Amino acid sequence: MSSFLTSATLRLLKLIRNELWSTPVWEAETGLTDKFNAELLREVNSIQSTPGTDFNVWSYQTPYVKQLREVIINSVADAIKDDLPKFLNQKLQLKRGWVNYHKNGVSLATHNHGNAILACTYYLKTPNNCGDLLLVDPRGGANWGWEVEGNIVGIKHKRIKPKEGNLVFFPGFLLHSVEENKSQLPRISLSSNIILV
Repeated sequence: MSSFLTSATLRLLKLIRNELWSTPVWEAETGLTDKFNAELLREVNSIQSTPGTDFNVWSYQTPYVKQLREVIINSVADAIKDDLPKFLNQKLQLKRGWVNYHKNGVSLATHNHGNAILACTYYLKTPNNCGDLLLVDPRGGANWGWEVEGNIVGIKHKRIKPKEGNLVFFPGFLLHSVEENKSQLPRISLSSNIILV
């Protein structure tokens, strides 16, 4: 394993808990580097020659996949430790992981992550104008506030700008979408469902 991949990369540089509406959304600067991301992509490309719905990146024990799994589990566990009842005595598990390659013109429709406790995305490549993550207000059509974007009043989403090396996670029930990639380069992220076991 390369020398730049050290235990120092496990420490978060910054963790922000955004209290959007009544739903927390976390953004974590992991400190993982461009070199780490390149090696992770190399590993993923070697094990996933043809993308498919049954692919689960966490099924593989390659060095960079294992490192990212550890970073995600540690980051999420630390962030939500005060939100889970102590009596649960359950562990977090990454249930399924997949890589999103969104080329120019590709967007992702509004969806949620079903029964997952949390949904998370780690950003590997985020060129300019590659599309923001849009998180939909879970309170529905109620006017709890007048959000404004451009010249439209009453917007029902918050935006998260993707940043390489950042991890974003939020409750699995939260509806979200990804804007169209207007860059000529692909936006690449690794998404996962998180459950309690």
